Amino acid sequence: MPAIEDLPGQTSEARTFTSEPNSVPTARSWATKVCEGFGVAGDLLDTYRLLVSEVVTNAVTHSQSPDCTVVIGLDGWVEVWDEGRELPRKREHDLEAEGGRGLDLLELLAPGYQVLQDGTRGGKCVRFLPKVSV
Repeated sequence: MPAIEDLPGQTSEARTFTSEPNSVPTARSWATKVCEGFGVAGDLLDTYRLLVSEVVTNAVTHSQSPDCTVVIGLDGWVEVWDEGRELPRKREHDLEAEGGRGLDLLELLAPGYQVLQDGTRGGKCVRFLPKVSV
């Protein structure tokens, strides 16, 4: 089967990253190139970059999955899949804490984000569509 990147009339790009901290900047860089290729620019591109970083960081840090897969659709939706069974949850955090703000950022920058569970294979997906600033 051809890779998704090789399909004519493609509607999305996908890539799997290992669950290691150095995968976060790699995923962010890859997502930036894909979004630019889909015509995303400016503040909206920055929002994609930030949210991909946050969600991939959460997958790498909390899922106990060997990897995660990022899918970026031509329609603007981003999905981050991992094999973890635990759903993301809001955490209390100190103002100076380095973590704990991922879901807050999703609510602010991608209202209507979704967390989907795969009841057949296990795992979950965090799916979001960044909003356009006015």
